[in-house]
This record gives sequence, structure tokens and C-alpha cells, in this order.
Amino acid sequence: MKGDLLRKTAYAAVSLAVLTSCGTRVRLVENDSSISYSYSKIKEMAGNKIAKELSDDVFELDISIKEGESFPNRYIIENFNAVMQRPELPTGCEVTALCEDLNYLGFDIDKVTLSDEFMPMDNNGIYTMREAYIGDPKVEEGFGCSAPVIVQTADDYFESIQSPCYALDLTGISLKEVLYQVAQGRPVIVWSTIDLIETAANYVWTTYDGEEMWFNDFQHCVVVYGYDIDQNTVCIADPLSGNINCDMQRFTEVYDLMGKQAVLICGDSQTKGKFVPREDKPQSPVLSRNKAERQAAVEQ
Repeated sequence: MKGDLLRKTAYAAVSLAVLTSCGTRVRLVENDSSISYSYSKIKEMAGNKIAKELSDDVFELDISIKEGESFPNRYIIENFNAVMQRPELPTGCEVTALCEDLNYLGFDIDKVTLSDEFMPMDNNGIYTMREAYIGDPKVEEGFGCSAPVIVQTADDYFESIQSPCYALDLTGISLKEVLYQVAQGRPVIVWSTIDLIETAANYVWTTYDGEEMWFNDFQHCVVVYGYDIDQNTVCIADPLSGNINCDMQRFTEVYDLMGKQAVLICGDSQTKGKFVPREDKPQSPVLSRNKAERQAAVEQ
């Protein structure tokens, strides 16, 4: 379990959804309300507003789902290996999941460096989990973070090595849409719970801006790298359990319960192009160590 900070009991109502399918390919039907999200929102998240002066050497990955498109009932991304968060990061599942993904994509970065140098952290509960990792991932009492923090962590790392790659916050997409991305050979970082435990948020604190922040102490983060709809299984790289298969229906329920949070990395270590700051993305007021040092160097 995560967390023992700012403890108060709470009750949170949740709704569950079940993914069903049949046949040899899964069709993304036109009247599926979740797919309308892909047609418009994903296109926006993919960087429509980056800069007017984009040149040919700027990398952009089209992840949109085409109207009427389908994908196979079974797909596994080969050679995707889990990275264990323990013993160094007992509550650092989010940044470890990011490390799993980056390592698969060919980037030479370890989980501790990624955490120490590139992840914004807040030990005092001043900010929300959308703005920083709350607590310390190196101790058992650490809390966690939400998808925007992992996006910013990845983007800070890419900036440090001047990579054209970038991360996208796909929060809100259905598990079916997650599986579509996997079928294109793109692993997806998603929020779940430890051992797929169904539990409500039970910690709360008030941020500097007066916002209530709720936390589920079983919060967990994994990478989806495969699935088999006929067998009703999802393949995940779990920073606590390794590479495992989960019941798809159960995984869908927990994924929905945790807010359908998902992050996609666009590109890999061989991607050509130049780094472009994406100013349209939300920027946390909490700076990572690396970003703070770069900013200080610029100011000097």
C-alpha cells in the first residue's frame, strides 16, 4: 500500500464498465461515444497547437483512430520487460512504469535517475497529484502522482537529451482504445491498483490553492503491452509483480475506477527530428531538479 500522510477516511462512488468483444477483429464503431473522443480530443492532444513555424524535421506521430478502423483480437509487443520498483522505489510505480516504457523504446535511463532528476516532487502536500509526485517514492509512505506528472517527467527527459519524442496524456480513453494503441506496437502506461483491488479513495488533504486531493492507497501504475480478447486477458508489465496476464474484465473495471488515466510515448530512441517545446501542454509549478538547474543556468 502507498501512503500514511494526511490520513482521513473518505467514501468515493465509482462506476464500473465492462469490455466485450467477439470475432477475429475488434471494430471501432462510428457511434461508439468513446471513439468520438479519439477523433477530436486525441488530435488536439497530439499537438495541433505546437507552433506555427513547424518545419519538416519536427516529429509528429499520428495516433488517431480512423473511422471504421478495426484491430486484431490478439496482439503482444515482444520483448517488453518489466522493471521492478523495489527496493529503490517502494512507492515509485509511476516513474518505474515510465522507465519500463523508455527502456523498451531504446532509451538508456534508469528508474532512480528518472525519479531524482526529472520527476517534479512535493513532500508537503501543497500541490495536487496532477502537478507533482506527493511524498517520496524512496520510502514506504510515499503517495503517488497522476498522468500529467509522468507526461512532464518524460518530456523533461526528452528535452535533456534533445530527443524529438514526446509524451501524451490520453486520460479518458476506454481500455478498447488503449488496446488499439497496443495493436499499433505502442505500449501504454495506465493507472490501476495493486493486485487489481477494488477500493475507494481514503486519504484527503487540502492543497495550497484550497483544492481537496483524494488518494487511493492501493493506487498502482503498469504498462499494457499485449492482450487476447478471445482469452479475456491483458498483458501488463507490473513494477511489483513483473510480466503477468490479467483478467480483461477485472482490469477494465479497475482502470475505469482509477479515472481511465493513460500515457503514451510517441517515438523511440531512433526517431529523427529536433526537440520542440510544446507550450500548449499544462506545466506544473513544481520543477524537477533537472529542469530547475536548466532554468537557473538560462537565468544566469
